[in-house]
This record gives sequence, C-alpha cells and structure tokens, in this order.
Amino acid sequence: MGKTLLYNGQIITVNNSDEIADAILFENKRILFVGKTAQALRFADKYTEWIDLQGCAVLPGFIDSHIHMAVAGAKIENQVDVSKKAGVKTTKDLIDKIKEAESDQGSWIIGSNYNHEGLGERRHITKQELDEAVPDQPVLIIHTSGHMSVANTKALEIAKDKGLDLNMPQVVKNEDGSLTGLLRETAHFEMLERSPVIPNDSQLVLGIEKFCKSLLSKGITSVQDAGGFGRASFRTLQQAKEQGKLSCRTYTMLWTLFGKKAQLNVADTAMDLGFFSGMGDDMLKIGPIKLMVDGSAVGGTCASSTPLLNVGELIDPSFSQQELDQAFIEGHKAGFQLTAHAVGDKAIEMVLNSYEKAIKKYPRKDHRHRIEHCFLCSRELAERIKELGVIPVPNPGFISVWGEVFEKYYGDRLEKVIPLKTFKDLGIVTPFGSDAMVIEEYEPLFGIAAAM
Repeated sequence: MGKTLLYNGQIITVNNSDEIADAILFENKRILFVGKTAQALRFADKYTEWIDLQGCAVLPGFIDSHIHMAVAGAKIENQVDVSKKAGVKTTKDLIDKIKEAESDQGSWIIGSNYNHEGLGERRHITKQELDEAVPDQPVLIIHTSGHMSVANTKALEIAKDKGLDLNMPQVVKNEDGSLTGLLRETAHFEMLERSPVIPNDSQLVLGIEKFCKSLLSKGITSVQDAGGFGRASFRTLQQAKEQGKLSCRTYTMLWTLFGKKAQLNVADTAMDLGFFSGMGDDMLKIGPIKLMVDGSAVGGTCASSTPLLNVGELIDPSFSQQELDQAFIEGHKAGFQLTAHAVGDKAIEMVLNSYEKAIKKYPRKDHRHRIEHCFLCSRELAERIKELGVIPVPNPGFISVWGEVFEKYYGDRLEKVIPLKTFKDLGIVTPFGSDAMVIEEYEPLFGIAAAM
C-alpha cells in the first residue's frame, strides 16, 4: 500500500492544543504527517494518492472502552429477537414470537434482547405463560442486561438434571414456593452454562466479522472487549484475526459469563501460564483479568450499601472481600491489569479495598486498574479512585436507554448515578464504553450526548 494524502479538510487532531490541520499523510496504516498541505508535500511522492476532502472533517477513530465482541455479533440456531425493535411490546407479542420459533421437540428456543421494563405490562413473563405457549420444547428468554433470564419448565428440568440447584436464592419463587421461572445472577449464569447458548466457532467468527464492520461504520476503530464466552471468545477472536476478519483493534478482558467458579478458573489459568496484560500485536492484545463482583443496574441487583427503592433488601455481592483480595493481589503481582464489573457502591468499595491492598503490597507504576460501570459512586469513593489511580469506565448511554428504570431504583440517590462531573472535577481519566450487546445504541455520539 502506497502513501495517501488527505487535503483541503479539517483534520481534528485532539492534541493538547486541540489544533485543526488541513492535511494528513499516511502509509501502511501509519500517519507520517499532520499539518499544512504545503508542508505535507515534502513527504509525498509521485505514487501518492491525493484525496480532496472539500472541507470535510477527519476525526481520529473512536475507542469503545467496554463492548462484548464475540457475544454481540453471533447468533445461534433458534435464537429469537424479542426486543421492542423486533415488535415485542407486550407479553402477548413475546409469546407470539416464541411460538413462531417452535420446531422439533427437544430443541431449545433462546429469546434474546428481552427487557421486561419495555413491555406494556412492566413485568416479567412467567414460566406458566411459557409452558402454555411451548410445552414440549425448552425455552430460555435472556434479559438484555445479561444478568437475568426466564425459563419454562422443560428448560428448568434439563438444567436441574445437569446440576442446577433450583433451591438457591437467585431462583425466584412465588409466595407458595412454586417457581416463577425467573433466574437472577448466579442462577442465571449457571443456567447459561447448562443451555446451548454458545455459538460454534464458525458462527462466532462470522459474528465478530459482522460486528467489526458495524463498528467501523460508526467510526469505532478500537475496542476493549469485556469478554463473554471465555475460552470460546478468546479462541475465535484469534481465529478471526488470523483469517483477516478482525478489522477493529481489540484489547480483550479475561472473563467468562459462566459464573464465579469459571471466572476464577480463567484468572488462575492465565496467571499459571505466565503471560500478562499487553501480550499480542496491533490487532489483538491480552487485557486485564476481570471479575464480576455484583449484579446489574437496570435489574436492581447490584450490591449497594443501603437497600434500593422497590427492592427492599440488600443484594449480596458475588465475591467475598477475601476472595477478591486473593485473586486481585495475585493478579497484580503477576503483572496483570485488573478490572471488575462493579455497579453498586458496596461492590465499588470492595474492589477499591482489594486494589489498595495489592498496590501497597506490590507497588507498581501505571497499573491502570479499572472499574467497569462504576455506576453508583459517591464522592468519597471517587476520591479513593483518584488517590489510587484507578480508571472508572462508565456507560453514559444507559441513562438515555434506562433513565426511567434508574429513577425507579435510584430515585433517592440520583446524584451518585454515573457521576461524570465528579470524575471530571477530580481530574479522573474516564473513558466511556457502550456495553453493546447490553444496549443496541452503541454509536459513540449517542453515549457522548447522554454524558453531556
């Protein structure tokens, strides 16, 4: 590939002086010059391609700091979109969609992008309703938050035979003790492990390729992948790169959605192998070890210091402080960047406690430990984040998508929800992430507008 000169435009540099140039020259994906067109000619040659921008602007590529690469683009057989965009506005619409997917007895039906708050009834679909609609096939409806699902009797029976404990607290029950079908957090993740939700490798690679093209069309050229299917995600990201289908630069977190034990296993395996964050090349690099410390903001299942409105009870974090300390201190010692899904203030505090212990025990410059979401964060916690040099990675787009739901759960503490101005006032570096696949609106300007 030869040299290319873009001229007669507005080259948005975003450098320390916020300069705007009128020409940019690059070769083999490397920028050689930014500045005045006359000066750029010194670096051009007779083979250079000239492109007149006619006054148009050129921006640096956006970086989405929290996205789910392999999960967002891939589809499996019998996967049904039950989102509002797909026409699902009531429980009847949802049932109709599921019934359309009926096929051979025994094959699973997986509903995706489900959001009970978007239904006219503003409630979850029930096991009984799913049983009446599809009695002979296992059905699993997965919530858009990724932290909940609703299963019919057939699916629950299969999962129970594979070791799912239907008596755990996260399996929601009616007052008479019967199952509602709703599975939260640990129960949900263990159900996923016992259901056919992982696409095969070719489906995942195809999904990655398709998703990359969509990201590029929105100006996103680099992503920090928040993980998903564990080994399958890592394997197929590398396969996609080797096949020339990974067109977005990807920095992947070491994480699996299949529950606490699986997450610790991924972390332990990574540390045992001896590599650490940063290994890779320009297109694919190993990122931080990640643990999911609590639930979701939109589901009202995060670990908070006081009960949320309309919840009435404290939700326990997924890890104890001792478990977090052990994993994060060892990961820090091994040279890894660390990150944690932490939504509630209790979860954020626990993560900061572990980071502080790790940093004091094994001092290290520029560790760049992160907190994904960092949703319900007081000024006191923000000051600790600043002091420890931790990077919060919030998702401002959530406000536009779920503002009404947040008011329902956090109406008495809205000043602590995604406190971007507090972060800015304290001088905390705060990159944004869309969290696609959790939300469908992952255009960078959508999140930026929400932040503003």
